[in-house]
Amino acid sequence: MRASTFFEGVHQTPVDLDGSVFKVPLFYYDGEQMTGIFPARLSGLRRMLPDRRLSPARIAPGVGAIAVTCFEYRDTDIDAYNELAIAIPLNEPYFRPNLPGRAMLDAVRRGQFDNWVHHLPVTTEIARAGGREFYNYPKFIAGIDYEQNEAVRTCRLTEGAEHILTLQCRRIPGSGSEQLQLFSHLYQNREPQSSEFKILAHDLGRSIKPGAATLQLGDRHPIARELDGVLLSRNSIATAYSPRIEGILYGPHHATPEVLEKLGVIESGVEATA
Repeated sequence: MRASTFFEGVHQTPVDLDGSVFKVPLFYYDGEQMTGIFPARLSGLRRMLPDRRLSPARIAPGVGAIAVTCFEYRDTDIDAYNELAIAIPLNEPYFRPNLPGRAMLDAVRRGQFDNWVHHLPVTTEIARAGGREFYNYPKFIAGIDYEQNEAVRTCRLTEGAEHILTLQCRRIPGSGSEQLQLFSHLYQNREPQSSEFKILAHDLGRSIKPGAATLQLGDRHPIARELDGVLLSRNSIATAYSPRIEGILYGPHHATPEVLEKLGVIESGVEATA
């Protein structure tokens, strides 16, 4: 909620992006989150990454993972919107020994998760434009719709008339609150970029029961076909659910020329002189 102590001591700076003003870091006052992690071919995941400094986490010989996370943001600095992340858990830093299960177990133990964000559809234009122009998030406008009953929550992703995927997740009971750090790895100006999304997850429930989350894929959409070609199962190997989250999305970690130009620190089209 907006009076939460979670946001205390964090200074926000207004940023004008082509006439749209938003704040950095961005505050998420109230939302809901669910995640399903699915086994995938390690060789296929490597082909999805643009740089050798990005290495998919190994969970078994020849096996990595795809994480599908659905966010329903009910109150943010840029109003309410929905978002769905299709991501690859990473072995970070990439030169650490990529032993089966090590990276993902360390992530859970530390509450710090490193993921390559491969697709990030959203439901509003300000979320799309700010994410793409400032961070280079792979955002596009899509339909992200939710249904739920006492036991299960369902998220359906569409683009136009095309079904992309449907994630169905058990509403796993939890207690207390847990702070998580989601490090989103991106790519800008042919070099790795990243940002931190700090989350306070309330009543966070986790399960490693196979199939606590299930994935259905569309028949024709390119994203559905891409996932179908790399996934080893549509039943999850790990699941997480939080009925209420608060979040802080910090600015890009690397001040690349593109970021500095958007902030107005340097002028576009100006050539360096000796």
